Amino acid sequence: MGTKLYFKCPGNDPVSRAVPELYICPDCGMEVEIWTDEINGRCTSCKRVFWNDKALKMAEKKPPGHSVRSVLKELTQLACQLGASDARAIPTTEISVEEDLAKLCQEPRCENHGLSAGCPPHVAGPAGFRKLLKTFKHAVVFKIDVPSEILLSNERRDIFQLLHEIAANIEQLAIEMGLRDSNAYAGGSCKQIFCRDHSDCRVLAENGECRNPLFARPSMSGFGINVLKLKKVAGWMSNKTPRDVDPDAVSMETVCGLILIG
Repeated sequence: MGTKLYFKCPGNDPVSRAVPELYICPDCGMEVEIWTDEINGRCTSCKRVFWNDKALKMAEKKPPGHSVRSVLKELTQLACQLGASDARAIPTTEISVEEDLAKLCQEPRCENHGLSAGCPPHVAGPAGFRKLLKTFKHAVVFKIDVPSEILLSNERRDIFQLLHEIAANIEQLAIEMGLRDSNAYAGGSCKQIFCRDHSDCRVLAENGECRNPLFARPSMSGFGINVLKLKKVAGWMSNKTPRDVDPDAVSMETVCGLILIG
């Protein structure tokens, strides 16, 4: 397989009866193995990511009368298939946007502030996001549960790359289903995640195209999205007290992504 970090093995759904298939990387010509239930694959040689056309064809626009509930169910299922620990559909009225949270990107200044088109001050911020929210009724929120020690290690970048990839895949599937205004957001700066080895963001420095348009998505922080409240709405907040926690249990953290569906 490619270098993508999986929390759930591709092809592990007995219902889908997925099998691995070989594709040729359009950039370097290397063979890439993609399971039939995967939406995309990554070349192990040049790191190019490309769509699995067969899987996307399965996500063509649904016939008239296809319920919103069934569409949202399919999107949440996809998130879990791609590696999310859980995913829920929520009404956009439950999304809290707060000015003070967005200001934290600037003071104390985040090390990634201003380095990418997906971070402040190059995004619309809370005001723009509130205006956008008024045009949507539904959203999908998902999480990845990960051991705390991983977020403090070099593997942190892999976790957030997976987070962005899941968000982008859900957005893409929603678009393929006819919900063409869908927008995805994720945690972390796309500059640090995808372009850490480049001196600058091509969009900002050259007014050019993003190097990773398939998966790089705007950071939730810059819009003031309250992730803690999102987790409460989704039912992911633990009611356990420190005394209830097994002292030998691995300490876990949660990172989240959000997709506006419409």
